[in-house]
Amino acid sequence: MATRAEWAERVERWERSGLSAEQLGRREGYKPKQLYWWRWKLRADGASQPSPSPSSSTGAPRFLPVHVVADVSPVVTEPIEIALPNGRVVRVRPGFDPATLERVLALVAEETPC
Repeated sequence: MATRAEWAERVERWERSGLSAEQLGRREGYKPKQLYWWRWKLRADGASQPSPSPSSSTGAPRFLPVHVVADVSPVVTEPIEIALPNGRVVRVRPGFDPATLERVLALVAEETPC
């Protein structure tokens, strides 16, 4: 059984994610009602984070511009992971083509199945 602190972290992650309770619950394996109840309980006790902004309740992905710059750090051999709000994850190996990555991200951000 999860502790109060674990539920506080789950609620905070849910609010930051922009996902619905149903989407996050399905992805992480718990019932949406649990998220709603714990959010209410933590707020009632004065221990929760601020509520999500109105735009995050729509479930629509929000992206910020990304600029790829020349790498001046040591050679990285591990892939990076990009977790999207719809639950999809894109893994990118070093040496990727930025134009291809941009097209892939546009496709996987769509709500339709791949």
